[in-house]
Amino acid sequence: MPHKIQVLLSTYNGTQFISQQLESILSQSCQPALISIRDDASSDKTYKLVTEYAAAHSNIKAVRGERLGPARSFLELLRGADSDCDYFAFADQDDVWMPAKLENALAMLVPHSSSEPLLYCSRLEYVDAQLGHRGYSKTPTQVGFANALVENVAMGCTVVLNREARRIIIERLPARALMHDWWCYLVISAFGRVIYDERSGLKYRLHGRNAVGAPTNVVQQITRRLVRFLKHDGALKLTDQALNFFQCFGALLNERELNILQRFLAVRGKLWSRLIYSAQMDVWRQSRIDTAILRAMILAGRV
Repeated sequence: MPHKIQVLLSTYNGTQFISQQLESILSQSCQPALISIRDDASSDKTYKLVTEYAAAHSNIKAVRGERLGPARSFLELLRGADSDCDYFAFADQDDVWMPAKLENALAMLVPHSSSEPLLYCSRLEYVDAQLGHRGYSKTPTQVGFANALVENVAMGCTVVLNREARRIIIERLPARALMHDWWCYLVISAFGRVIYDERSGLKYRLHGRNAVGAPTNVVQQITRRLVRFLKHDGALKLTDQALNFFQCFGALLNERELNILQRFLAVRGKLWSRLIYSAQMDVWRQSRIDTAILRAMILAGRV
């Protein structure tokens, strides 16, 4: 039997690009059994557009909800997904999927046991608003729990989860999370397998209304890192998300991951605790400069 895939798409004021994205999803070589759209209280014509698509395509279902923000909206979609489906793919409203995006994901997921929680993610091709090529995202050197605590390499628009991964995630949804994709990476890196595809399966638009953008050159990367270090506006911190994870899953972790998590949470304490931890960190980011900035953030109490 063919594998049933459900696409989970959260929309918010996405009139400009939503039709092109839906057409690219409908043109997949592996057709999704269901495309579930949750409109996050758009104030433009987005919901009207998606309901027109739903009326024309029997596999598209659209609902309108209260404003939750992207993280909670996507997790709500995952919670309410069809448990009979085998795989669940997140989709953003403003990208364009290549025809073999879902086919590539299945090729790397299906060989693994369905009883193992699996998260597939891939590289991005960055494009401008008119789909002009801008570059590619960096390929992670390694994935794992100690990375997931402090960095996300699983961009949501590339993520495909199997049924077991969905089950584990929705059983213990967080009170707060930095982003839905980061939370999924954190959970599955602790309890399952993360599969990274070095191929890009989509064109990721960079424009002024991205919920999460991406730097495409060295100057942008350094600028973003410095802003991230200096900014302090009361937003959710890395250790806030880690504490939510501990509250949800701490009792289920093995000794190694629990020790990594508890040591990281100790940086919420006094300067002396931060000094000790920064000298011998368990956690790491993909680049040396990002790991160095993380160390500085820990010393400054910014995580």
